[in-house]
Amino acid sequence: MDREKFLSLPAAAFASGAGGVFAANTNPESCQAKGTPTNNPRYIDQELEMNYGNDSKGNPRNRGVLVRRFTGDSTPYEFPISPVKLAQTWPEEWPFKPQDFSRSDPSNDKGFYTIPKLVYHIDEPAVASLTQYYRKDIPAKSDILDICSSWVSHYPLEFPEIMGNISATGMNGMELKFNNQLTAGYEARDLNENPLLPYNDESFDIVTCVVSIDYLVQPVDVLKEVHRVLRPGGKVIVSQSNRCFPTKAVAMVRCQIL
Repeated sequence: MDREKFLSLPAAAFASGAGGVFAANTNPESCQAKGTPTNNPRYIDQELEMNYGNDSKGNPRNRGVLVRRFTGDSTPYEFPISPVKLAQTWPEEWPFKPQDFSRSDPSNDKGFYTIPKLVYHIDEPAVASLTQYYRKDIPAKSDILDICSSWVSHYPLEFPEIMGNISATGMNGMELKFNNQLTAGYEARDLNENPLLPYNDESFDIVTCVVSIDYLVQPVDVLKEVHRVLRPGGKVIVSQSNRCFPTKAVAMVRCQIL
């Protein structure tokens, strides 16, 4: 398989050979939010207060932000399922070139993410689909790590009560602070600067990564770290979208989306 043919595969086909798994759902009912037997509200409106430091007189500089969180439940949506063809074999030779992982804006990501982005990068139907998939696919009492996380992890509302530890890494500490589904804390970390995860070997049963794999300039190194922190039989669930910040997405993905 040559490089051009390999790059033309669906985005879901790019997985690490080091234990990585891309889940493709083939059961239509498993991603239907309509009729889900919960009493959860469709939305949760919150006011979040962000502190930007102190002024010249030592007074705190705060700003309140109104946000609406999608719970993924009580929606009218149903989701048709289309099979996703995954790459079954890898080329004998490494098919990528360094420029495949280049970005239009190669500057340090910390500047790009300095200001918290308390927004959704996918729409409500996508959130609902992902939330229902998590509910059906992640066993209770699992220890979970959400990498490249933000102020939401898209988990069902009951996860903090029925799961084990839920941890996260992400670019912006203030965003992670607002993620109330994390029960075991978070680490603000730029995986493009340092792909090492700050956790011990075999610490988690599940690792999730939502619409972020396309921003990683060292995705194989990150997925090797994911493999390291997963327990035997563990699973990594990588979800992807056709939306992106085009200046920050790597070239191999950007050329397929734009």
